[in-house]
Amino acid sequence: MSELIFVCDLEATCWVDGESPPIDEMEVIEIGCVLCDMNGNIADEFMSFVRPTKNPTLSDFCKQLTSIKQTDVDNAPEFTQVMQLLDKWCAARSEIWSSWGNYDRNLLLNQEQRTKNSFVFSNMPHVNLKKAWRRTTKHRGHCGLQSALSFHGIEFDGTPHRAISDAKNTALLLPYITSSEINRQLEND
Repeated sequence: MSELIFVCDLEATCWVDGESPPIDEMEVIEIGCVLCDMNGNIADEFMSFVRPTKNPTLSDFCKQLTSIKQTDVDNAPEFTQVMQLLDKWCAARSEIWSSWGNYDRNLLLNQEQRTKNSFVFSNMPHVNLKKAWRRTTKHRGHCGLQSALSFHGIEFDGTPHRAISDAKNTALLLPYITSSEINRQLEND
């Protein structure tokens, strides 16, 4: 396993429960990624808003949940351009990326497929940190990011449901995840 790992979080177009389309119609609106060691020490970070094209107007629910403004995405590059920037930023710095759960991975791969592109970042081996954390801690309760942080007495720092804040806070959980659980996922991927 690499000594460095990318921790990534995405925000996507969203609507009130019951009104949200399936994941294959949702679009990434923000990418936050940190490069860190397994102790959660951040060496570098990447953040970009992403302009949605299928549903370019954010719902009121989405703006309230994420605090992302319409002007943030209106002035942002489209998904393909942001992924090219991410590929350039991450080039040869680590061989694996991770996220809290599989939602971000599935969303990224789905949108990549819809744009008929292939990006280095999303095709690197992926680790589901939520799964690795649950196996390491034997935690059986709710394990959203904020709950996992609270389990270790860590307060969330930043703005919840903002990709870069969520990525940085996820990195804080790395010291509580054994490398054997991360390796297990890499071997089974």
